[in-house]
Amino acid sequence: MNRVRLYLHRLFRRPVITDPMRISTRRIPDGLLLDFEDYFTYVIETIADDEEILALFLEVVEDRGMARERRHDGWEPEKLLMEQLAERVGHEVPFRGKALRLLGERLLSAAPKPKTETGTVVQLPGQRQAGAA
Repeated sequence: MNRVRLYLHRLFRRPVITDPMRISTRRIPDGLLLDFEDYFTYVIETIADDEEILALFLEVVEDRGMARERRHDGWEPEKLLMEQLAERVGHEVPFRGKALRLLGERLLSAAPKPKTETGTVVQLPGQRQAGAA
């Protein structure tokens, strides 16, 4: 059932933000999912289309493969390469003006509502009027 809902969402979703990249949201029981599919596509296309960036990415893949063979977690050897790759491809999506407000409203609407517990409020008696007993 969840798979069907996901497909329907992809067909009929209305993006929160369309500029500079389309970002959609999908509600889940305990929050919200942000869909960065356009940004992900941009990153993959940028890596595939630029020979220097592709070579850098393949170097990261090679370092991770060698690290697995040596039973090392593989993060340290290519940390600098990952920083260079992120700098070349980009790792931030800008939100400005109306887009920022719309995203903020969507995120706020998905936030859990504060729970008000009844029965914990203590009623204080009001001040008596003169002559009332």
